[in-house]
Amino acid sequence: METIAKPKKWGNSIGVIIPKEIIEEQNITLEDELVLHIEKKKDKEKKRLLKEGYLEMNADSKKINKEWETADAEWPD
Repeated sequence: METIAKPKKWGNSIGVIIPKEIIEEQNITLEDELVLHIEKKKDKEKKRLLKEGYLEMNADSKKINKEWETADAEWPD
């Protein structure tokens, strides 16, 4: 299951809130241990754009970042 969450300050740490719908669907309890895959949304979008051919696969990282910033500016909210 995948969701987007904003981290929030929690003491000296950062926490994320799991939406109620996911808790119910996955039957999560306070006793459960969860495995989390953490990935920044922007990094995930870069990977998707590379996979779909919107960014050149053989471009160096500076060119990819420049193309990403251009695509990001044109991306609808």
